Amino acid sequence: MQQLLEFITSRRSIRAFKKQPPPQDMLRKCLEAAIWAPSATNQQPWEFIVLTGQALEKVNARILEHFAERMKESTAFDNVPEDLAKRQQEIFAALMEAGEAADIEANDFFLRSLRFFDAPVGVYFVTRKRPDNQYLLSTAAALENFLLAAHAQGLGTCWLTIAVVCGEDLKKHLGLADDRELLGGVAIGYPAAGSALNTFTRTRVTVDEITTWLGF
Repeated sequence: MQQLLEFITSRRSIRAFKKQPPPQDMLRKCLEAAIWAPSATNQQPWEFIVLTGQALEKVNARILEHFAERMKESTAFDNVPEDLAKRQQEIFAALMEAGEAADIEANDFFLRSLRFFDAPVGVYFVTRKRPDNQYLLSTAAALENFLLAAHAQGLGTCWLTIAVVCGEDLKKHLGLADDRELLGGVAIGYPAAGSALNTFTRTRVTVDEITTWLGF
């Protein structure tokens, strides 16, 4: 059990990658792990789109083209509770400090976040539209399995919700049906060794701060 916990806590978001793409077989193993996630009544409502090379470059270009316009319509950063906003600001500050240490200007860092942090591979997790959150939750479980399987193979990942701000534009570009929606994008590749973007200290609130025990 201790080994499992250490493995989970050693996984982190990677934001600097080597240019070399991982072999397709390694990516397939990550997807195999993803499809064994639990889902509501085993409906398995997930689909995956794996992009590299020119296909990924075209998606990145589409995001850069539409992002400013779509952010005006987005409510992603509205009404964030004070305690959560504090954690959000802490990670933003840590990222900016790490970016400076890596000689990356703030605007360049932001643009990289729109390009899957220049990872050689990007993966979109797709699910079916539904009035409740059932399919989103199931697909998020598959995404977490994918992240852990990548980590187990020495690959780095970064789950990017910012990659779906232009979701409707990307659906048209990728030929997705109207009843589909993008849950998130994942940058994946080999971590760039020694980058400050991959090594800064992360924090978590303690279990005791956020847990209520009843009947114990």
